[in-house]
Amino acid sequence: MDIHGFAQINATHVVLIDGRHHCLRMLDRVTSHIVVLAGTCGTPGYSDGLIGTGKFHNPNSVVVDTRNSGQVLVTDSANNALRSVSISTGEVRTVIDSGFELPQGLLWAGDHLLVTNNVYISSVRWLDNGTVVNYIVAFSRPGDVYGTTDESKVRRSSNLVRLREKMFLVDDTGSRKLKLVDFNEGRVKPFCIYQEDDCTTNSSALPIPAIKAPMLKVGDETIYVALATSVYKLKGESSESGFPVECPDSGNATIYIIPGRRKLTFSLDNGLTIDLSEGHYTLPKDDGPLLCKEHFNVMKSPIVRRLSFKSVYEVRCNLLEYDSDTRIVLRNTLLHRRSQLLTACGEDCTMSNNMMPFSECTDGQLTVYWPTDVMFPIDVHQPPTELVNRLEQRIETIDSMINMEIFILYHSPPVIAAAKGPNNKAVQVTLYSACANNRKSYDVERDVCV
Repeated sequence: MDIHGFAQINATHVVLIDGRHHCLRMLDRVTSHIVVLAGTCGTPGYSDGLIGTGKFHNPNSVVVDTRNSGQVLVTDSANNALRSVSISTGEVRTVIDSGFELPQGLLWAGDHLLVTNNVYISSVRWLDNGTVVNYIVAFSRPGDVYGTTDESKVRRSSNLVRLREKMFLVDDTGSRKLKLVDFNEGRVKPFCIYQEDDCTTNSSALPIPAIKAPMLKVGDETIYVALATSVYKLKGESSESGFPVECPDSGNATIYIIPGRRKLTFSLDNGLTIDLSEGHYTLPKDDGPLLCKEHFNVMKSPIVRRLSFKSVYEVRCNLLEYDSDTRIVLRNTLLHRRSQLLTACGEDCTMSNNMMPFSECTDGQLTVYWPTDVMFPIDVHQPPTELVNRLEQRIETIDSMINMEIFILYHSPPVIAAAKGPNNKAVQVTLYSACANNRKSYDVERDVCV
């Protein structure tokens, strides 16, 4: 399925344009079930009728008919026609098939419907006597010219969005520009992208692709424009305002993917989230009164910080390697404690299956780590405080873990309690750092992999 457009018809259902297969589909947002609504999927053509009889050829955009909420209107691009589809029966009818040239975008403007054609904008009106008319209201021939709506030109237009009363933003993808159509003044103007205090209409300021540039208006003054791998946010007080191309502090900041995951979940200013793979991105940033774009890189973290439980014991290190029995007893003791720590994890973590408990002994001090499956990227240096508090509270409810004793063969006494840490607890919740690349070694002092 290749979605060219969609229209929300009620709280639960969305009409989808499957342009590649020349038909319309219906999405149930509750069940995620998709069914064919209209047309003959996989077979282009031009005919009215029910599913399997009615045909489209490259349908492009869809809107709900404001005159009749029981149907949607569709631009049938290759057939140069405007079609209607009954939401209840899926029946396709031709509304008008004259005055179009590769029609694409649709937008209601009061009681008439604006349509972006290849090199002009037309207006479809329904007269009182039932006649439907379609006539050009802006542009007329291919080119890159500003001026009156009659004199101005676009090289190729595919989409438009309403800025305010009788004022619209149009994508001239052939000229790689956005243009402002002001029907109040009857003129087409440049759309300014502000760099500091200067207005520029240079295509490099906002890289409009040579293909369709989808635009979505949110609220009164904000428009999102999708351009290839970037989403731009346009906002301003005046009709020609854009946004600074670069944020004042914009650099190439790096955001790291959480180890063990393939993508980074990124939160947008509007509260939505998107999943980003490794790569370079440009996204809008709403910084108080300033609205701009920032660049950043998404990459895998070179250092893995794993949530771990840690205890420290005073013991002679040579005893730990006295014989194989000593090593076996210590390993079994640590595994027993691991099963108890799994209870302490609750819903916050599970003990790692990839890393078993391990220990390091230096200068009479044995440090034991019990790794979990929770990992953090390089830019996180301490586990979240709320997480630490929850884990510590659960540990305190397990009597056998208050002192976190371990058994060491040949030690006198063989049962050793853990030393109390800075928080007066025998078990510390910490992050254990290691290199993501196993061929590198982690330098604790410099916090780097070498």
